Amino acid sequence: MPDTVSQGVKKTGPTIRELQEEYGGAGKFFIPEEEHYILENEDWRYDKWPEFFNGKNVADFYCADIEEKLNALEEEEDKILKMEADRRAMAEESTDEDGITKADLDDCIKKVKGKITIIKHKSKMKSKLRASSKIRDLTEMTDALKEKGFKVNEETLATRAKNPRRIADLEEA
Repeated sequence: MPDTVSQGVKKTGPTIRELQEEYGGAGKFFIPEEEHYILENEDWRYDKWPEFFNGKNVADFYCADIEEKLNALEEEEDKILKMEADRRAMAEESTDEDGITKADLDDCIKKVKGKITIIKHKSKMKSKLRASSKIRDLTEMTDALKEKGFKVNEETLATRAKNPRRIADLEEA
């Protein structure tokens, strides 16, 4: 067994724990991993690692003049928004031959559409209020069936009318 193993390796200088306490304690002290890299060229030591997304290097899609392009797009968007605002303002201020502005016309259209919906709702409500009686006498029913050409056994219908079967009666039995 070598002597260094049995005696232990003695490190010179402060330990990591001592450095940690000296520079602010746990949570504030940071040892960069890059210090321990062994590379061919020392200039590479603090280079950023490539970031991968969906199996592709993000750095491959980096555009150096992205800010210039973004500013140009924002300027173009501002111009378009100003043009649309001017067009809306002109449409609101303009009048036709009769002197009616677009705002007045829009108000009238809203009123008319509101009245139309009210009329539709009223007619639906009226149709629901009209109800016809569905209760018929046995003689009326047999006469209607005979007119349509069905053979009617009046005796069985009479007994069914006197003793009607209901689901509640069947459930109790």
